Amino acid sequence: MVASQSVVQEPQNDMYCSPVSPYGEYYPDNHYYLPSAPPEMCPAHHTSMCTVHGDYGPVTVPMVSTNSSPPIAMPVQVPPGHVVQQIVDESGTLRHVILSPQHPAGLVPLASHNPQHYGAGPANGSNQPQTFYPPGIPSGYPPPHFHSSIPPGHPAHVTSTHSGHSPPPNHGFYNKDERAQQRYIKLKRKLHDKQMKTDSGQSTPLLSPRKDLVNGIQRGSVKEKGMNSVGTSEDGEESSSVQDEEDYVHIITDMLSSVQPPKVSELSSRSALLQWAAPLRLSEASSNDSHELDISENDLRYEVLLSDKSKEMKYKSIYSGASLSCRIQDLRPGQEYSVCLQVHLEELQGSASDPIKFITPACEPDQPQPPKLISRSKNSLQLRWNAVNDNGSHIQYYILEYDDGKGGDFVELHKSRGKQHTLSKLQPATVYKFRLAALNDVGKSAYSDVVTYATSDNAPLQPAPPCLREATINTLHLTWHRRPKDDDFVLQMDDPKTRYGYLVVYNGKDTEYICGNLKRYTDYKFRLKAQNDGGPSAWSEEVMFKTLPDKPARPSKPIVKGRIHAHSFRLKWEPPSDTGGAEITKYVLELNSGSGYQTVYTGCETEAVCDKLTPGTTYQLRVSCFSAGGRSNYSDPCTVTTDAISPGQCTEPRLHGKPRPNSITIKWTDPDYNGGAPVLEYEVEMVSPDASRNLVHKSKETECTVSNLSPGCEYLFTVRAVNRIGPGPWSDSLAVKSGAAPPDAPAAPTATPKSPFHVLVEWQEPHYNGAPVTEYRLEMSPSDSEDQFLSVFQGTATNYDVKGLTPFTAYYFRVQACNNAGYGAFSPVAATITPAAPPAAVSSIHCDRTPTSITLYWNEPANNGSSIMHYNVEIGDQIITTEGSVTNYTIESLNPVTTYKIKIQAVNNVGAGAYSAVLKTTTLPLPPAAPRLECIGIAHNYLKLKWGEGKNHDFTQYCVEMENTRTKEFQCVYQGTAFTCKVNKLQELTPYRFRICASNDAGDGDYSVEYEFTTSIAPPTGLKAPKAVDIEQRSCILEWIPSRNSTADPIIYLVQVCRLRDQDFKQVYKGSDTKCSLENLEPGADYSARVCPIRLASSGELPGPFSLPLTFTTAAAETPVIPKLSPSTSSPTHVHRNRNYFQYIWPHLMHSKSMSDQQIVMVGTFLFMLVGIVIAVVVASLVKID
Repeated sequence: MVASQSVVQEPQNDMYCSPVSPYGEYYPDNHYYLPSAPPEMCPAHHTSMCTVHGDYGPVTVPMVSTNSSPPIAMPVQVPPGHVVQQIVDESGTLRHVILSPQHPAGLVPLASHNPQHYGAGPANGSNQPQTFYPPGIPSGYPPPHFHSSIPPGHPAHVTSTHSGHSPPPNHGFYNKDERAQQRYIKLKRKLHDKQMKTDSGQSTPLLSPRKDLVNGIQRGSVKEKGMNSVGTSEDGEESSSVQDEEDYVHIITDMLSSVQPPKVSELSSRSALLQWAAPLRLSEASSNDSHELDISENDLRYEVLLSDKSKEMKYKSIYSGASLSCRIQDLRPGQEYSVCLQVHLEELQGSASDPIKFITPACEPDQPQPPKLISRSKNSLQLRWNAVNDNGSHIQYYILEYDDGKGGDFVELHKSRGKQHTLSKLQPATVYKFRLAALNDVGKSAYSDVVTYATSDNAPLQPAPPCLREATINTLHLTWHRRPKDDDFVLQMDDPKTRYGYLVVYNGKDTEYICGNLKRYTDYKFRLKAQNDGGPSAWSEEVMFKTLPDKPARPSKPIVKGRIHAHSFRLKWEPPSDTGGAEITKYVLELNSGSGYQTVYTGCETEAVCDKLTPGTTYQLRVSCFSAGGRSNYSDPCTVTTDAISPGQCTEPRLHGKPRPNSITIKWTDPDYNGGAPVLEYEVEMVSPDASRNLVHKSKETECTVSNLSPGCEYLFTVRAVNRIGPGPWSDSLAVKSGAAPPDAPAAPTATPKSPFHVLVEWQEPHYNGAPVTEYRLEMSPSDSEDQFLSVFQGTATNYDVKGLTPFTAYYFRVQACNNAGYGAFSPVAATITPAAPPAAVSSIHCDRTPTSITLYWNEPANNGSSIMHYNVEIGDQIITTEGSVTNYTIESLNPVTTYKIKIQAVNNVGAGAYSAVLKTTTLPLPPAAPRLECIGIAHNYLKLKWGEGKNHDFTQYCVEMENTRTKEFQCVYQGTAFTCKVNKLQELTPYRFRICASNDAGDGDYSVEYEFTTSIAPPTGLKAPKAVDIEQRSCILEWIPSRNSTADPIIYLVQVCRLRDQDFKQVYKGSDTKCSLENLEPGADYSARVCPIRLASSGELPGPFSLPLTFTTAAAETPVIPKLSPSTSSPTHVHRNRNYFQYIWPHLMHSKSMSDQQIVMVGTFLFMLVGIVIAVVVASLVKID
């Protein structure tokens, strides 16, 4: 059962619902409350914090002794004006009663360490609640409450209480001493222990309603065991006030037990709405303003207990909460239920109310389960179904429907109260759909899910025999085809060797099967049959398949039969012990000489001859065999080594390196075949030019150097290898000629100068030492140091012309000869000096240009052995000679913007050098002249200057300077390419001096003559719109703010007024005052007024701009009382709000002599909007009529 609230309750901001309180823990049980508070002071939605306590009159402070001695009075601090009386009650408890000597005028706070936390009532003694705001409470929360309706003669101890929507107060607001806190905790523990003891002894369930049990405590029970007469327990704990607390608990329990049974409404087959009210005694106490109970309805929690007849009236909690209603869901139709209500207050609970019974109405049956198939045949189906829940009304019959096997609509097939039915006269192998429904007095249930069943088919025909997919040595993989009527298959196998006949090896729906654990290379017979619901088919034709044979075992290790020769030997082996079930078809013998196994024999014999072998070589041989089962593994290898012979012929020796004049080095490689035995040494034989033979080398090395040879002679060399059998044949001979020696050093060369830049060097051929000279190398150096010689010639000639030399410079020469043997030694050094020459050509010429001159700069060239005396500068047809060997020169008196070609040459004692490259340059243009400066705009604070017309196509820069009146220096006020500029921030009536200059790429031009311009006098500043006050029928007063000016000249004001419809302003006032009175006005007329300031300068009156016009309307004649109008500065609607804006603006626009563009746009916009509104109204009317 699921219970849900039917009414959404407002969320309660209870102090115990907050997981973290910023104000600390709150202890409401340690405070005293006022009796009989009026409802308006303590609303019903307040929590227990505002509950009025009605159990206390005078405030008592119990003093309990912790031992058996009589109680001793203790000092108690009381508020000023109160008295304390000590009383010992019948239980031996010492009580201090705090009394007030007179009726309190308001709320009297308890004396504490924080007396400011309590608030007093009103001074006049009224019963209105006094609002108090404790310090530290955040803004936005409602104020706390005080109840101040106190009966006469009773003291009042009130603390601020927490509103239902505000956070709990701070610890500092409540004074709960340690003794009261311990008593409160012990009381709760004792009550809990009593309830647990009572609950453990009761025989009925906890949720069963019983009137004699309240919170697990027997009504009228005696004292708890272990309490003595003085009110203390056996363990010494305080218990003098436990009896009073138990009485109070009994009162609360009786109140909680006064709850009435809930009422059932909105009852349906599967749900019901339960509603209830608060306990009667709590409602009576609230209505009678009784202070016996200080409990709020919001503190109660209601628990709904439900039971049905099938559970033997055992109740189950289905709802627990503060709501006064809940809705029960998921009830069973036609079922009798009992429901009762129990009220809880924190740990306390009352007795359950009297149970109330109700019966849910019946409804249609539940949806049945689909029918199940019991049996079937070719023409019948037997179905069965289970009973369904009737939901309070007996089942009349079940309705079975099917689709007649055609897939169409469902038709009724069977109707009865039975739960089984057999369908007959059906078609074989036909699919039928079924569904089921139940019917009672209320109605028909929903149909069950649709199920599908089919009738049986005829037995299948004889199938085809199975086929072999794969065969192994011990398995046969068989497959067959499935036909539409085949459901299951039966496969049988016959082993002729066992003579057991056919045995079933497979029975199932698969179309393949692997027969395992068979014998290798054996024939087996198979047959197959198919079956379905109609029965089995005939057996297929027999088919025979054979397993594969296994591969044979490996043969034995081959052995040598007979003698081993250098090129052949014979091997034999034994057949394998296991042939794998099949005969051996052939043997394969493989031989390995180091490069891998190769087949040397294939046949049926167990012997073979291996020939064409290499002498002295070790061979490995192995054998394998073949049968129908495959190839066997290889046998263990056999190792055989053939006999050795003499080594083979070595290759022809080859020359290693270049032949030397006195020695030759040759190398050779090992023979292709060593004869089967390692080579021990090599022998080298040399044939001299005189045909003599000599053994020049005998070693294991394959390299030999023959010394003491004659240069340029031819020698023959041969080599052979030797092993333990003997030497091999000689190799082919190698013919080598010995090398020649380098030539001797030539004699010192002869150097003859031919010009300052040319020297002829000659030398003689040296002795060539057996080889002709093939090349000479000539080297030159500016000194006789070995490190500075550089090659200048290589060739076969014995002379060379050295060119490109420096005049008047010393040069050193040496020569070297070379032949096939290499270079000989250098000759002795020969020296010579070249004569002097004219200077070299001038280079690196650059210049500086002006409009009338060109300054040339160049680097001094080489003087070639003679100092430079001067330079010749050629410009056009003119040649200019410099004074001395300077490297710069200025050419004057040139024309501006003219191109010149310039060349320079140096001159020394030998002669003039070559001209430099031509320098082509152009003189600069002259800078522009200063233009004439004009003043085209004068005002009191600026001057606008002009110095040209049109556009500045040449982008000439202009600089305008103004003289500083203090320093008398000119300062730039504009620089750019424009022809005008505006100089701002000037003083009125002040002369200023200006000058201008122009500049371009040619440079800056001269400044113009100085021009002097003077600013004009400044008019007064404008005013804001005036204000109209004291408007009457024929008069009013205008006021305005005075004009603010920086000058000392006096200011007067001119006031003009006109009728709004005429727009003809007339002067009505002129003076220095800032207000004036307008007389003789027409009643109810519209006027416009404006003010103009006038400066009284030495040159005369200087008027300023008029202010914005003020529009006002005089009072009408029929109006008896004319109210004062608020001043307006912008719009007439602020003066007369009832007048239409259009009535104001239209005469103003129509009677104005000229309309501005802004006014024309405003009038056009207004007319356009008016036409649009009219069109919209007409369209809306037409649509409404349609």
